Amino acid sequence: MAGQHTHEYDLTSLLPSPRYCASCAERICAAVSGLAGVIDVACDPEAGTLTVTRDGAALSSRELDAAVRRITAEEAGAVAHASYRLTGLD
Repeated sequence: MAGQHTHEYDLTSLLPSPRYCASCAERICAAVSGLAGVIDVACDPEAGTLTVTRDGAALSSRELDAAVRRITAEEAGAVAHASYRLTGLD
């Protein structure tokens, strides 16, 4: 379908804790912005949202969804994540 289409992704769902971090979100947003057919990317790492505007003639909804999921898995797997419990700070 031709024209511009906007899609919103919840990065906190795509990268469930403890894998979600602002750095991963920023890397995902940068990688998605480099996809052919992507017109604009808006990323809010604090809220965990990624908004993508695509050219419907160049990139289908299905292709975008698959690419976002692939990029998310690649970026999250590229670094080691660790959770630490902090106590005794008060």
